Amino acid sequence: MRGRILVLSLSLALAACAKDAGGEDPHDAGSDAGGGGEDDFVLDWQGLEPVEPHREERGGYTVVWLAGTPFEMGQQHGDLLGDELEAGIEGSSYVQQILDLLPLARLLGLDTMALDQSYPSVVEECEGMVDAAEDVGWTMDLCIMVNFGDVLFEKMPASSMGAPGCSQLIAAGAASVDGRLYHGRLLDWGMVDFLLDYPVVFVRQPAGEIPHVFIGFPGNLSPYSGANAAGLSLASNEADPGDGEQSDNHGRSHVQMLGRLLAEQGDLDGALAAIEAADHMSVEAFGIADGIGLAGAAVEMTATAVAARQMEEGAVFLTNHFLAPATEDLDADPASQSSLLRYERLSQLAPPGGEDTCHGEIDPLVMVEILRDRVNPYTQQEVPSGVFDNDGSLATNGALYAIVFDPGRYRFWVAAGQTPVPEQPFVGFSLAELLGAPDAPPIDPEVIE
Repeated sequence: MRGRILVLSLSLALAACAKDAGGEDPHDAGSDAGGGGEDDFVLDWQGLEPVEPHREERGGYTVVWLAGTPFEMGQQHGDLLGDELEAGIEGSSYVQQILDLLPLARLLGLDTMALDQSYPSVVEECEGMVDAAEDVGWTMDLCIMVNFGDVLFEKMPASSMGAPGCSQLIAAGAASVDGRLYHGRLLDWGMVDFLLDYPVVFVRQPAGEIPHVFIGFPGNLSPYSGANAAGLSLASNEADPGDGEQSDNHGRSHVQMLGRLLAEQGDLDGALAAIEAADHMSVEAFGIADGIGLAGAAVEMTATAVAARQMEEGAVFLTNHFLAPATEDLDADPASQSSLLRYERLSQLAPPGGEDTCHGEIDPLVMVEILRDRVNPYTQQEVPSGVFDNDGSLATNGALYAIVFDPGRYRFWVAAGQTPVPEQPFVGFSLAELLGAPDAPPIDPEVIE
């Protein structure tokens, strides 16, 4: 990485905003995390030549560059991550679970449905992966199953899936320290070995489309979290359907849709219009942050309705239940206690007047504090450090990835690989640098400890 190395340590105070709790203000640490030379940098992504496909190891993460047509990117993916795919097929309990579900999926006709309803680009990319990695056991059925999971697992028996997780907060304007937009994301799942063992940052440069990144794992073509060179960041949160009408056998997978939005959309309005026009198959929510337009939304989707909750007083946040008037009765009722608890804690941290409010203080450093928050909002007791998954706080809900996006400055910080994930260092990346942009500002701080 270019530029000086700056490592920042953040205290795990009882309240996420240490300054308000009487602790040290993280902004006094000397970092430029909330502003600086990046403000003047504009990423001219249309004028960039693609970086040649290859892989590097950076800060504990595998970074993989892909470029070209979907089939070509699939081939590159299979070539560059073939060893990891083989290791997963031979030894991962997560991959084995998917392989074990394939016979049931075929019996229910879900394999054919998944193939027929997938975006053509995803099918072509899977074909490229199989062309490169079939010799290690990576098949078309497995590729489609992995990348249609949000729909398939909603249709599988309840015993095959856990309760939905994930939390997001988007803050800008009055809610942030400098008016700029920041997007925090916890992807909660559980002890999924393959994702913990092989965290990957995919730098995707599709021919004729917007370059973007996925933060995922080998075989992951349909992202749960990502950002693009136009200044958008997006992430998905699962929810449970309220009744059978909220799921459909025709339409699009939401995680596949998120990937298409990253490749095609340059602002929040365009993303919302594309979502509204799409045919939906399952129950899910997106957090969408427009770092250039300084706007964000929580989008709640089922097969019968779509609704967006806009930012209020500079913030919008979401867990795993719906709140918009058009969709609040369409997800499962009652919502899980975990979802309600995490939403309540975000209600204490993000809005002005919240019990432990960070309103007006949020930047990448404070967003990391929020993602690391272990306070039960009802008791104000702190879950001990080292707990991975007890459903008792934002940071102890089985997180596999913790990510802070600064999409307007093409930056993001990732914690993954070791549990508890939010307690790990957040390693910084510059999308502009990853895309080979000349004069791309160095990431600062490079690591948030």
